[in-house]
Amino acid sequence: MKHEHGGYEKTDAHAGGSYRAGLAILGAMFLTALGVVPLYLLLARLESDAQPPPAEVVKTEMSEPALSFPKLLESEPRALAEFRAQEDALLTSYGWIEKDKGIARIPIGEAMKIAAERGLPKFEAPADVGGAK
Repeated sequence: MKHEHGGYEKTDAHAGGSYRAGLAILGAMFLTALGVVPLYLLLARLESDAQPPPAEVVKTEMSEPALSFPKLLESEPRALAEFRAQEDALLTSYGWIEKDKGIARIPIGEAMKIAAERGLPKFEAPADVGGAK
């Protein structure tokens, strides 16, 4: 089939119009960036100016390490022996746990004698344990 208009469609899109539309879009993007970037920088500066100053962390003077600073063990067997001696002293002596509440400790041997003579205290079991019926 032969066309009467010279072999092609005369109503096709013109390249010049497409180029102009593309350049217009590109120009609009550029102008938007020219407006938004300074606005962003202004708002960022206003936000950072509104923030409180950062806390000062660096100390200007040297201080001694705190008393609770961990100490290195020089001799593990000696440290263990000292720890067990402290435990033995607590288990074999009288002393106050909470004096204002009247709670004291007694030597473990004495406590075992009292428990053997009087027996262990009896506690009533709750009526409903764990929701069992």
